[in-house]
Amino acid sequence: MKNIYILLFLSICFSANGQLRIGAKGGISIPNLEGHREQSKGYASEQAAYGGLFLNFQLTHLISLQPEINFSSQGGQRNGLQPIPLDAISGISLPPGMNLYANFRNATILNYLEIPVLVKFAIGHKLKYYACFGPHIGFLVEAKNKTSGNSSLYLDATGTISLKLNENSLPPVSFNNTTDINESIKTVNAGAQGGLGLQYPVGCGSVFFEGRAVVGITDIQTHPEADGKNQTGSLVMAVGYLIKL
Repeated sequence: MKNIYILLFLSICFSANGQLRIGAKGGISIPNLEGHREQSKGYASEQAAYGGLFLNFQLTHLISLQPEINFSSQGGQRNGLQPIPLDAISGISLPPGMNLYANFRNATILNYLEIPVLVKFAIGHKLKYYACFGPHIGFLVEAKNKTSGNSSLYLDATGTISLKLNENSLPPVSFNNTTDINESIKTVNAGAQGGLGLQYPVGCGSVFFEGRAVVGITDIQTHPEADGKNQTGSLVMAVGYLIKL
């Protein structure tokens, strides 16, 4: 975080002899949640909201510095037969390390305020082609887990051994629930991002279209021994407008 503030201070100093622009953007994020244990792996991507504001400090004809503040929704979804937390079903006790399985939809939603500081390289006269990359730090705004569906419970990952109580199969269990998981997720996340875009003058400013990859490099769980280790990531597509101040 200290390095980000240093870059911001230097960019403001350099902008005294350069050009300062401000911009806004919005689009979609296709996040991915990467895990390494049975409880936390196997998540697929789903579309989420993305948008933000930024400043652009022109340092040279080709290079600018661009600090941003973005709302970025991360996470992922997992459908079908999967392990469930033992505390999700009351009245059932299993040996340590043993999982229960059920067939349901499970979505983890992690909303962050991300602050990247990017170096941007642009070429072209009217239509400009550019690339940008740099580090980011993210602050957790909301973390929740949404589940839905009804399913019988199983003792194996293939769904062939039903859980029984007194030799009787249990009725299907409802998984329609939303759970606050803020306590399980670290409040700060760090990573790097980079992208490619096109920029074209329209009116008093420029419109741009950009594709960007966002990669988290820190484990997000506060209790990795129980929940496993995950990193966030996403592919972002956005359109925006940039004007000179």
